[in-house]
Parts: sequence; structure tokens; C-alpha cells
Amino acid sequence: MSKRLLIISAVLIAIIAALPLVGNMSVKKVTDERIGMLEENGIKVERSDNGSNYLTTKEHFEFTLEDATAFHEYLSTLSKEQVPAYLSTMLDDVVMAADVEYSNLLVSSDVTLELYPVAFTEAASARMKAEDAKLYEQMTKMLDERVFMYHMEYDVAGEKFKGYIKDINREIVFEDGKKAKIVFESATFKGVGTLVKPKSVDLDVKHADLDFALTDGSKMILSMRELQSSNSFSSKNSFDLDYKAKTLHFFYKDEVAELTIDAAGLATVSDSKVHDGKLDTKVHASMEEFKLVDLNGSIALEGFDFMMDANNIDEVAYESFQKASEQAGSASQYTMLAAVGVVAKGMEIEIQKLSVKQLTVNDSKLMSGFEHKIDITIKADDNLVQKLQISPLALVHNIDIDARLKFSEQFYTFLKQQNPQFSMADGFAKHEADAVLFDVLMEGGVLSVNGQRL
Repeated sequence: MSKRLLIISAVLIAIIAALPLVGNMSVKKVTDERIGMLEENGIKVERSDNGSNYLTTKEHFEFTLEDATAFHEYLSTLSKEQVPAYLSTMLDDVVMAADVEYSNLLVSSDVTLELYPVAFTEAASARMKAEDAKLYEQMTKMLDERVFMYHMEYDVAGEKFKGYIKDINREIVFEDGKKAKIVFESATFKGVGTLVKPKSVDLDVKHADLDFALTDGSKMILSMRELQSSNSFSSKNSFDLDYKAKTLHFFYKDEVAELTIDAAGLATVSDSKVHDGKLDTKVHASMEEFKLVDLNGSIALEGFDFMMDANNIDEVAYESFQKASEQAGSASQYTMLAAVGVVAKGMEIEIQKLSVKQLTVNDSKLMSGFEHKIDITIKADDNLVQKLQISPLALVHNIDIDARLKFSEQFYTFLKQQNPQFSMADGFAKHEADAVLFDVLMEGGVLSVNGQRL
């Protein structure tokens, strides 16, 4: 063998031997950047080797919230981004862990990640022990067994990921003997983008069940089958959402109430965009079947359809309303004032369709339903808050409504039978084929129906 060939062979062997090291550094750089970001923003990260070898790096991480203020401030910098639920989980009294594995070969940028809660914080543990020691013992065991776990396969170079959520089928017994059952089966997901700020996420769940016997003697059941969601987003207020479910069942009962809801063929599509500081949202929701039964009676619908466009909503005012809702709650005076701030900037709402093909109420026969179309324009008014303090009706003068309400003759007759006062509408009604029509117009606070002023 010539000296030249020996040199070439030695170089080739050195390159092959060095490939794992170079590949390791490539993926390790991204990992270190993510860990550094968390450590700089209030998260303590403990890192340990998890059985690495020459060809594979395996590491174990544990994340504990040490500075809630710093972490909240970091999240606030992402206020215009979609932040996934698993990032905020660190705020919910648990220590999160991650097992990371990747090849040391340069040709691979795939990372396997398992993310799961590994323990409760000291404060949460003390609180749970005091509230229900038996529940705490069972929950701790479930954490030890890694019952709640995301498994992901992440392509660092392509910024794509896919994986599944571990199946759950557990019964929990509370200290008072009451029980709860949790079932979560065949949940898979995929997405594009970084794990902190994904651009899109798709989720499929075969079925999810929650069955709770509560301490006050009440009972609640929630069951959903074949859930599908497809979400893509470029910012907090610019996103596309698509949700579907084959069936939904909800049951609640206590000493004074009992409610059952069953629905089939649920679908919701939402599209929101921001342009020049204005938010536009389109929503289309539908259900093939819906039935509600309580102690006072029942209602069943077939062919529910709702289509709406909401346009020219001021983004700054809307974000103030969102922040108020998150911090003070939806019923607070602060939130209500922020809501008025949104309305004061003006907007247009177009309900293109609100319809039900058929329905039955209590023991009535199956009736044809209704189909409505409503356009609402709310004029901008910088003095609206002051006007509402003087008169709650001041808003009426800022709202224009153009609506076409269409009831089937069957349903209109039924409404009059149930509420005799509804017969007052006869003087304004316009009959056309098998329908009763009401063209409603409101301008400058003046209301008219089918051309007749009220």
C-alpha cells in the first residue's frame, strides 16, 4: 500500500470517527440555546447524562420555576405569539422533566423528546397532602409511572415535529371514597415550527372521557369521540383553527339539577387576521345533531349552522380586553370597562347565517326551523364610556342593524302557542310560502320591522 493511500485512508477514518462529534455539536448548540433561554427567564434547569454512548447522546433535564415574575415577563414578550400549553405547565405546581436523545452523526438532525411532569413542588405537595392525602399519594404514583407524557420526534433542521400523548386509563379514589375516571386514548399530533413557538399543530384523539363523582354528591361526565384539530398561527391574533368531533356527551347531576347534552357531527372553523391594526375574524360552526335534556324539558336540533364575520376590531383595544380577562376575570368591572373600550373603537359584525333545519321541543312533533341573517355596524365613539355613565341606552344610537329573520310557519305557530305575547308580532309579520319573515332595520336608534316603525 502506497504512503499516499495510507494518508488518504487515515484521513477518511478520522473523518468517519469525527462525524458523531460534529453532529453532536450541531444539535447540542440548538439544545443549549433553548436551555439558556429558560435559565435566563426564571427556570432552574438540572441536566444529567442519561446513558449516552459514542453514536447517541441521551440527556435528562428537569425544569423548576424559581422566579415566577421573570418567567411571566418572558411570556409577556411572547404576547403576540402562540405559546403552547406545555410551556405554561411549569407554572402549575409541578416539576417538568424531559428525556432528550439524538444521534451524534452529522447526517441526522432528529431529536427524540419525552416531556412529562416528574414531581410536585414543595408548596403544591404540602397543599395537596392537607386537602386529600389519598389523592396526593395516587397522583404521586402516577407521576412516578410517567402517566402524563408527550412523546415527540423533532427535526431540528426542518423545524418539524410529530408524536403522541401516552394513553391514560386510570381510576382515582378520593379520601371520602368518591371516584373519578380518566380515559385518554390514541392521541397523536404533528406540527411545524419550534416547540416554543410552533407555526402549526394538528391533533387527533380517538376518545377522551372524564367521569367524576364530586364531594358534594354531584356527578359529572364528559365524553368525546374522534376529536380532530388543525391549527396554524403567525401571531396571537392571526390564526386558522379547525375543530371537529364525531360525538360529545355531557352529564351533570346534583341535588337540585340534572342536565344531559348530546351532540354529533360538530365542526368549527375560525380564521383571524390582523391588517393595519384591525382584527378580522371569520367563524363557521355546525352540528348535525344536538339534544339537551334537563328537569324542565328538552330540545333537539338537526342541521345547526352558524357563519359570522367580525371586521375592523381595534387590535390594541382587543388586546387590552384579553389582558383584563386574564388578570381580573371575565365578570370584573375592569374587564367590562375594557370591553366597552373595544366597542368604542367601532366594528362590523355580519352573521351570514344562523339556522336550524329541524327541531323538536319537549314533546312537540318535529318542525322545520329557522334561518336568519343579521348585519350589525357599531360606530366608533371616543366618548362612549362617558355617555354610558349617563345613560346605559346611549350605545343604541351607535348601532345600526339590518336583519332578515325567517321562521318556518310550524315553528312560528309553536312559539305563539308557548308564549301568547309572541302573537303581538303578527301585526308586523310577512308570510311567504311556508315561512314567516321579519325584515328588521335600526338606524340612529329608530327601529322598524317590515317597514313599520316601532
